[in-house]
Amino acid sequence: MKVLAVAYACDPRVGSEAGIGWNWVRQIASRYDCWVITRENNVERVKTWAQDQGLDRLHVIGFDLPPWMRFWKRGRRGALLYFYLWQLGTTRCARALDREHNFDVVHHLTFASSWIPSGLSPLNKPFVWGPVGQHPRVPDRFLLASDLKLRLAELVKSLVRRFLPACDPFMRRTLRSADCILSLGQEGRGKLRSVDDRPVESMLACGAPVPELAEDRWTRGGPFRVVYAGRLVDLKGVCLAVDAFARAAGTRGDMELHLAGDGPRRDWLERRARRLGIWSRVHFHGHLPQGDTLALMESADAFLFPSFEGAGMVVVEALARGCPVVCLDFGGPGQMVGDDRGLRVPLGTRDQTVAGLATAIASLHADEDLRLRLARGAHAWARRYATWDYKGTRLAEIYSMAMNRRRRAS
Repeated sequence: MKVLAVAYACDPRVGSEAGIGWNWVRQIASRYDCWVITRENNVERVKTWAQDQGLDRLHVIGFDLPPWMRFWKRGRRGALLYFYLWQLGTTRCARALDREHNFDVVHHLTFASSWIPSGLSPLNKPFVWGPVGQHPRVPDRFLLASDLKLRLAELVKSLVRRFLPACDPFMRRTLRSADCILSLGQEGRGKLRSVDDRPVESMLACGAPVPELAEDRWTRGGPFRVVYAGRLVDLKGVCLAVDAFARAAGTRGDMELHLAGDGPRRDWLERRARRLGIWSRVHFHGHLPQGDTLALMESADAFLFPSFEGAGMVVVEALARGCPVVCLDFGGPGQMVGDDRGLRVPLGTRDQTVAGLATAIASLHADEDLRLRLARGAHAWARRYATWDYKGTRLAEIYSMAMNRRRRAS
């Protein structure tokens, strides 16, 4: 079988979206002949790693828009607009490759945005789209009242994600052409299934290596360590995390919070920790290399991640390290964390939600049997469902569904 994949973000050296792109490509290329279109600055690294891992069936093609179309892109600024234009630009490259190789399946990988079209949709080939999804809107009550800019940004993003698929002809074409959609979450799965009878499969975008854990991993030693990992932004609920920890810690002198990550809320969080009297027990690590973040998780007694996002990829990494997760019963984390591997807190008012998170943390601190059961459950679930090899084994089923639907439609 010949597969053409598109992975805008694809870098073996890092985690997040680029690491996801690489790992999906690696799984495809270990099973099929795979051609991947990615950014030109990814090509040499992907080729080097593919050679080191013996992926002889992987062919890497670099593509970028001309310089005059990308001079304004700097870091995160303009990234989504550039990605949108890049997707449209890949169509010509993909068609040329298809004329040469006659692909059996085409597969859109990163970014995981269900409101941005794919350049593979015009190829008239069995087309797998995803995993894709989107972040739900952060409820206003969980945003700082003084941050009017952020409130406006959340409103605009919500409107764009809601109406763009209906207004954008390229997006409508993507939806019509997709023969199998991999959906990050149940909410998106319901919306996408309503389009027609196409297969829509739930699929986490990310996987994680799941190490064997030493027996002493399951026993507490020293202070009760709560870990948060992610950007310090409102979407990830980090302000709730600090407030909830302060309530849970109370007079318990053996609790500490470790924050791995950086972002625009750091100054506010540092002031907040001082105001709440927990400054000596909150450790700001800043941005850490992925290996150091994973090591911090493996030392944690609980992973606190009250994020509103649609995915929550870091949750999978925490579960793989045997961390019971405390999260919101909302969005991606709420769907990943079952009752056998964490504690989910329903949304209420802001104060009710903070109180619920604090109660969950305190429960894990007070009940060692509960914490141990959830920690072992987290690791067991990750070993079964969260490895990259597990996702790779599902590719045959996914591609078969796409090809069967395309044949029926012909």
